[in-house]
Formats: sequence, C-alpha cells, structure tokens
Amino acid sequence: MIIHLILVFFSVVLLLHSGPAAAGNKQSLPSRYTLAIIPFYSPEKIWLLYAPLIDYLKKTTKQPWELKLYPNHDSLIEDLCGGQIAVALLGPVPLGRANRKCGAEPLIVALGKDGKPTYRSVIVTSDATVTALGGVRGKKFGFFKGSTAAHIVPAKLLKDAGLGGEAVQPVFFESQDRIMTALLTGEISAAGVKETLYRKFEREPLRVLTISGSLPNFAFSALPSLSSRLRDVFVQALLKLKPHANTRDADMMKDWDDEIRNGFMLPAQDFLPSVLNVLGTYREIMHEDQ
Repeated sequence: MIIHLILVFFSVVLLLHSGPAAAGNKQSLPSRYTLAIIPFYSPEKIWLLYAPLIDYLKKTTKQPWELKLYPNHDSLIEDLCGGQIAVALLGPVPLGRANRKCGAEPLIVALGKDGKPTYRSVIVTSDATVTALGGVRGKKFGFFKGSTAAHIVPAKLLKDAGLGGEAVQPVFFESQDRIMTALLTGEISAAGVKETLYRKFEREPLRVLTISGSLPNFAFSALPSLSSRLRDVFVQALLKLKPHANTRDADMMKDWDDEIRNGFMLPAQDFLPSVLNVLGTYREIMHEDQ
C-alpha cells in the first residue's frame, strides 16, 4: 500500500509540473493509448478507481494503455484538443466545450445503475435550519467550478428558483469529494453534487432540497482524427462488458468507479445535441457570449 501511494504521488507530481512547455515537446508526449478522466474526484481517488479499467484494457486489447491525471478541466480539454490524449471520460459540459473547441465526439456512453445513459444532479444540505431550497439564501453554497453536476446545473436550479446572483455565498472546491466533506463538517450549508455520489452518503444527516432533470451521462470521447482501428478496439472492449447480465463481469467491475461499473452503450442520435443543450446552460451561468 505504501509503495502504491508513493507511485500515485509521483504520478500526480509529474502531471502537475507539466505545462505548456512540456506539451510543446514532442518527446514528452504520452503514447497514443493514453486515457484521461475528467477530475471530478481527487487525483489519488481517480487513480485508485480507474487503474482497474486500465488493467482491463491492457489485457483485452493487448495494447499499452496508461492513465493520465489532470488537476482541472481546462488542462485536460487543452491536451485532448492538442492530440495528447487518445480517449477521455467527460461529463456533458467538458464534452460540449471540447466539441466546440476541437470537434471532440462521444465514442461510448456510460450507463447508470438503472441501465440508462443519463444521470441527475441534486442539491443537498446538512444544515438543520434549511428545510427547503429557499432556505439556502444567504448561506454558504459549495461548487466545483466547471462541473456539470456540482456547479452549472445547481447554479441553474438556484437561478430558476430566484436564488441567482448574490443570493448565496459561493465557496469553490477542487472536487465533489471535497464538497461532501465540507457539507458533513458544516463548512458549507448546501451544495449540488452528482446523485450517485450523494447516494453513498444517504445514511449521513443530509437532505435533498431539489433534483435536476435527466442529463446526458459521462462518455468516453475522442477527436475525430482518432484512428478507426484504435476507436473500434476501445469501443468493442467496453461494449462486451455486461455487468447486469454476466456475474463474472459484475464481479470484475465491482471495485470500478460507480460511473463506469454499470456497462456502456453507443451514443444515441440525440446524445450530442443533449450535451450541447447543457453547454448552453454552462454559457448562461458563466456569462459567455459565445
């Protein structure tokens, strides 16, 4: 365990010290089998939860897949658009941004526990004095900047409820995990997070104040220039996993992240348009004109 944590530490340090200069050095580019995960958790947690996926891909495709960690959304999108990542797992806002920036497109969509390619954002509170959404007015509200479930959609829900602008005191964190910790310690009164994350804390003194409509789920995405062979190998490796029907797959995937342990499907025709609708909400909340 100590050795593993040391390896994680150095992997994170190497990434956080890489910047534009490194990106411009062709010798420093990772292999074409590099996979990245949008940082909705801390780098250490992403490493632990997604290393089993990398092991599966290596075994199934016989190719040297590797996991690359990122400190924020912007740096991942920059590297994806720069061709330094083969495939990235993106939520709807990062995917929409990457699509508009460089034409990135969904390859395969993760399914939820209900077998659907959608998820929801929930606004929750640990403050006993807050019994309805209006009760967050003037309170500290946690966000994870740029996150669909933990920033954009909660901000939209607040705005639609007449709680936009300076109605709440925004507090920004570096991951949804950190938001949950802040909720449970009373550092903030309320926050929005992905519903699947909230479900892990249902036994804690948390109350749901409101739930969003269905959002397009996370998708493994890539540039259109990704080779058709690599694309097909990757997609087929994930499509063959049937955890709801195959106990062997379910057992193998039990320690994978909740986001990817329920199987996958090809994106439906309306998937990308749904993503771009969410991007429209992002631009509204972030006050982007284009």
